[in-house]
Amino acid sequence: MAGRDREIRGLNGLLTGERLVTVHGPPGIGKSWLARRVVEAELLTGRQVIWMSPTGTPAGAAPEKAARRLRGQELHDALVVVDDCEHLGPHARSQIAGLLNEFPGISLLVTVRRRLHLAGEAALLLGPLDGPEAMRVFTAAATAAGSPLPDIRADGGAEASALRARVSELCDRLDGIPGAVRHAADRLGSETLDAVLDDPLGSPAGPGPLADAEHTYLTCDPQERLLWERLSVFDGSFGPAAVEAVCVSGALPVAEVLASLDRLAPRVLLTDAEGRYRMPAAARRTGAARLDARGDRWAVVLHHRRHYAAVAEEASLLWRLGRHREAEGLVLSARPDLYAALNPATAPLSPAAEAETASGIAVSLWFHWVTDDRFAEGRRHLERALDATLGTRPARALWLLAQLMVCDGDPEAAAPVLAEAWPLAVRDGDSTCIGQLAQIRGVAHLWKGEAEAAATEFAEALEHLPRTPEFGPGKGVTVALLALALVQAEPEAAMDVIATSGELAPTAPDAHADAWTRFVLAEISRWEGDPLRARRYAAQAARRMLDLCDRRSASVAGELVADIELGLGNHRAAARLLGASARSGPDAPVDVPVPAAVAQRHSRRWEKLRSVLGEERLRREQEHGAGEGLRVVIGQEQSDG
Repeated sequence: MAGRDREIRGLNGLLTGERLVTVHGPPGIGKSWLARRVVEAELLTGRQVIWMSPTGTPAGAAPEKAARRLRGQELHDALVVVDDCEHLGPHARSQIAGLLNEFPGISLLVTVRRRLHLAGEAALLLGPLDGPEAMRVFTAAATAAGSPLPDIRADGGAEASALRARVSELCDRLDGIPGAVRHAADRLGSETLDAVLDDPLGSPAGPGPLADAEHTYLTCDPQERLLWERLSVFDGSFGPAAVEAVCVSGALPVAEVLASLDRLAPRVLLTDAEGRYRMPAAARRTGAARLDARGDRWAVVLHHRRHYAAVAEEASLLWRLGRHREAEGLVLSARPDLYAALNPATAPLSPAAEAETASGIAVSLWFHWVTDDRFAEGRRHLERALDATLGTRPARALWLLAQLMVCDGDPEAAAPVLAEAWPLAVRDGDSTCIGQLAQIRGVAHLWKGEAEAAATEFAEALEHLPRTPEFGPGKGVTVALLALALVQAEPEAAMDVIATSGELAPTAPDAHADAWTRFVLAEISRWEGDPLRARRYAAQAARRMLDLCDRRSASVAGELVADIELGLGNHRAAARLLGASARSGPDAPVDVPVPAAVAQRHSRRWEKLRSVLGEERLRREQEHGAGEGLRVVIGQEQSDG
């Protein structure tokens, strides 16, 4: 097995100064392999190593057998390896402690599914392989099995890249567990590569991860089995609170859930550094089949959906409170299960019965979709929920759909959606939704270069939006957008809007509003004839937008910095900034939409730079900026300036 260099170094370091070191993790994770690798290095140093495996020895006899083997030997700094400590039985902890007490001249390296929690114990949690390591294990095991893979190097051409992507997906589906990855590669001796890639786990009939999971399931007590089955509905990682919310029932009360989780986790689940659990694919398939057979799937799935709807609402609340990093972190940690709950097609009763829940989750996660270019992703989830809706579609869900369309550069598609949503929001008396609809209409006008119409819409939005809207962009963003709509034609009016923004500002800090306010201040500073102050504000806006993972907005701010540098005669800086902004570069993807007026402005920028720098130097500077990235280039130019 390739890889594990970091773990090998860590374990070697622990063995230099600790008497008891445990390597712990679930079955198949590579504990014994790691111990053997480290022992090989210890033997090369001349250290005395004694390997003991309790497997096949009755639990009560194993410690005495080990002690007899050690007695009578001259033990000075000897390393005793106890592999697969579970076979010592329920008293493994006390038996390991007994060996340490009786033989002070030894150190113990123990492989175990769960750490022993003994005094002086140094523990190394062994987790899954990362993607490249898992791929190396797969390719090496395939070669060892006599079925070497075709070339899958990253630079091997289109076919190699496609195969590499499929192998990477296989390793991800096997959770990076070395034993499961090797088993998939071993199957290449009797199955085609396509068959293995399509079904990484294979058949439960022979040896392999499915057979191992089934065997482990049968060794569990009834409560552990019931919990195992219910945990199979989780798509990603989860914590104890989620387990309680989804798995508790009359047959499995909360105290028993937590006790069973404590017993089950070291035998079945992967655990990350933050203490969150994840069920490997083989265990999930085993549990899901048993859950179906028991007839409990729909009840558990319904609990799962309700819990993740609450998680989405919690993330939305964190965002409204200005705790943006926490909000996005919560969504990212729960994303696989949030996305599962967004799919009404897997609803317990019918897609229509869960369409409202799915669209509600999508609206709660509005901020997740509008950052980091997730417009298309959010639109896909939302449209699936709206397609399953029977009768009138919710106004808030329609607002989000229009928001995503406009943000993705498709205001024409948003127009009929906005027309559908407006009377519904008015009928419902939903002032917040009315305000958000007016705001997105204003953004659509801005996108098309219709600043006066945009200002009218933003002013109407401010009349309807509360100080802290329960969904959608905050009121401070609307204030900044109103000033932005005014700044070109009426800069003094834009200044007045910014000056009075404190009266309309939300009760919690709003990083998006702050970023766009700085963008407007940059435009005002340009109008006032202070390009250096303008550059400072525009750079601050770009950095804050990057902090929010709002790359498209950051590109707009980066282009403004480039325009200012161009006006100052800093052509090299302007070229690098435009290259870093990417959206407007000569090699920008053609599928990134921009308004006609913006496209014309981009063309004029590049024509001027081309006339000053020449084609070749312009390309070099643009490529340099693209390679460095916007944050770095802005920092460089600020230092140079």
